[in-house]
Amino acid sequence: MSSKGLRVGIEAKIENNPILDILGDKYESLRRTGLNDMQRGMSESEIEKSYQSRFNLQWAWADSIATEVKQTYSQLKTAKKLNIARIKEQINKKTKKATATFKSLSKVKNPNTKQHNQLLGLKSKIIKIQSLNRELKQLESKDRLHICFGSKKLFDAQYYLKENDYSSHSQWLVDWRKKRGGRFYCVGKSTVGGGTMIKISRVAGDDFKAILQLPRFMWSEHGKSLDIPFQVSQCRRRRQSSLLYALEQQKPITVQVFRREHKSDQWYIHLTTYVESVPITTSFDNGCVGIDFNRDSVEWAYVLPNGNIKKKGKLLIAWKGFSSGQRQVMMRDLVIKLTDIAFNYQCPIAIESLDFSKKKASMSEASKVYNFMLSNLSTGMFREALISRCQRFGIGLHKVNPALTSVIGMIKFMPRYGLNSGTAAAMVIARRAMGYSERAPHCLVRPEDRARHPWTTWNRVARYLKSNKIRRSQLFDWMKTLEDIVLVGSDVNQTDSFPSLASSQSNRITREITESQS
Repeated sequence: MSSKGLRVGIEAKIENNPILDILGDKYESLRRTGLNDMQRGMSESEIEKSYQSRFNLQWAWADSIATEVKQTYSQLKTAKKLNIARIKEQINKKTKKATATFKSLSKVKNPNTKQHNQLLGLKSKIIKIQSLNRELKQLESKDRLHICFGSKKLFDAQYYLKENDYSSHSQWLVDWRKKRGGRFYCVGKSTVGGGTMIKISRVAGDDFKAILQLPRFMWSEHGKSLDIPFQVSQCRRRRQSSLLYALEQQKPITVQVFRREHKSDQWYIHLTTYVESVPITTSFDNGCVGIDFNRDSVEWAYVLPNGNIKKKGKLLIAWKGFSSGQRQVMMRDLVIKLTDIAFNYQCPIAIESLDFSKKKASMSEASKVYNFMLSNLSTGMFREALISRCQRFGIGLHKVNPALTSVIGMIKFMPRYGLNSGTAAAMVIARRAMGYSERAPHCLVRPEDRARHPWTTWNRVARYLKSNKIRRSQLFDWMKTLEDIVLVGSDVNQTDSFPSLASSQSNRITREITESQS
């Protein structure tokens, strides 16, 4: 949260005006020019100073352009670093997979059809690794950062005009120029009206107006200013009270005016400002709501201060067949339900601190089901929406280490409370946020583990579950399941790993034999 307060966004429709089209196209053109100049070595302050005389601009317009150019340039540098890390992760995963496949194939004397297909797959993988290495070398060697203003999809459409319903290149060019323009930006300042070249003021009731100071190059034809009326009601997210607070307290109001092509070229004004921070009113004294985010559902568990679960629930998520905008709306509705639960109990929310960037980088080496899950998970969108709503309602939000939450939940709490694996994991998340330490059952602990962190045992249990492909449903009777593993045996010495468990199993079998004979 910013030291200025809680950041809020306010958006409203405005009337279409040809002056907005002219200004939006020119502003975006100057922003692209500014990015090129910055990549040639100009600093933000140099762009701000030189553009005033070079393009006949006031300081406020040059300042906004330079600020946005700096932001875009920083984002491009960050994107380059992330892209390099992604490619390196892909190369690493594919190399390991190719090495393992090569070792297994080298031991085969009489290959069959399956091994022949593996050999073809290995060749394809090696070609892909070489391609990724070339891409990495090219990316690291280039200093210039590239961005496609107007979308790459539309840019590529000029080479396939008929397939994209264009009769000529000139028709495509109209859409291309339109896509690359249609917005301008004003940096917020702590002054009356909250902006520099765009001042916001209230007219009456729900009516407000933005007074836009036009750049000097437009004065001769369009005058020096333009009034943009708009309405802000109180019914949604207290938008009007937030704007009035910002105006009264002279908070900075950053303004963006833009056109939406998919909504009949309707123009909008978006205001970003700050309101008074909402104090945290929730406490662990009332318990905690743990949330486990899965592929097609969100499981939640309300845990009391003593560590026992009181209520639980499952909220389904339907991703397939929906656009990103529709998913965002569904995600907000989901967050509203979860925060309402925490607000009613006056307790904080606990979530896992997850990062799927490395996993998504190596998606081609995973199964189709796993790839489908990663492709559709919107963890970033969920996290941002949850943080925003918790801040607005004074709900504490705690991120915990996600390590072994599912395994601990399935072994300790799933059979005890009759939970599913997701709800059991949510319970572990809530307990971890409250400071509870999840010790493994005594029969799973080695003697030398007693002086170590409890996760040592849990980590070993997780490896055994994975290596023996134990289904989650089997863990409702986890003692019997793990005892069976000890009896059957595996590549690893299981009896040494679970000495107490092996002894318990032996005693149990002896007891059952004695009882059957009697």
